[in-house]
Formats: sequence, C-alpha cells, structure tokens
Amino acid sequence: MISKTVMDILKNGCKNGLKISFKIVPYIIPLYVFVDYFKNTTMFAKIAEFFNPLMSLLGLPGKASIVILSGFLINLYAAIGAMMPIKLTAKQITIIGLVLGIAHNLIIESIILSKSGVKAYITVSFRIVIGICVGILVNLLWNLIS
Repeated sequence: MISKTVMDILKNGCKNGLKISFKIVPYIIPLYVFVDYFKNTTMFAKIAEFFNPLMSLLGLPGKASIVILSGFLINLYAAIGAMMPIKLTAKQITIIGLVLGIAHNLIIESIILSKSGVKAYITVSFRIVIGICVGILVNLLWNLIS
C-alpha cells in the first residue's frame, strides 16, 4: 500500500508537471511546426547557408542557426521546438545547450537589465561572444577526444 506522503508527492509532481507543460507548449509546438514546414524551403536554405561558416566552427550544420537564433531571441523552449525537426547528434545538441545556456532570451533579459542601469548591448554582446567561444572550444575538445 502506498503511503499518503508518497501519494501527495506524486499528485504534486503531476500537477507541477502539467503547469510547466502548459507554459512551454505554446512555444514548442508553433516553432516545431514552423521549422518542420520551412526546413525544405529556399528561405530556410538561405539562412542556413548564410550562417554555415559560423555554425561549422561550432560543429553544427547551418540549419542549426535557426535553433540558436530562436534561443537567442525568444527562449530555450523556442530553441527546443526549433531543434526537434532537425536531426542532430548528441555532440551537436550538447553544444547548442551550452551556447544557449550562456546566451538565451536576450531581448527580454536585456530590457530588464537596461531598467537596472546596465548597458544592455554590452551584456548581450558579451553573452553571445562567450557562448559562441564556449561552443567552439567544446567542439574542438570533442574532436580531440573522439
């Protein structure tokens, strides 16, 4: 027999999981549909081709630029939604996660930072540069190890 405490934990866990799901689904589903629909279009190919040199330094395909841009401009959930229809390796997903862990949700966060007196363009630039540098470093280290 399951104790009342365990049942309360399970009930709270399910309730909190549903709350989080309802918060992230509005980001993930539209971006998943958008990327899945547009991934074979000329617009998508042009964006991927434009960012391909930078993405190759990160060990990523050009089409991963949509994932990175979604994370930079919107948030991590948007990046997850954009990532889902693109076939990526564990290495590529790890690199994207590290880059976006450092530089994500830049628009909202820079607005908040500017209200506190911080120069937003400095912090945004710093986060993007550091994120990309970390991604390049991880790519180089991963290639050395494997």
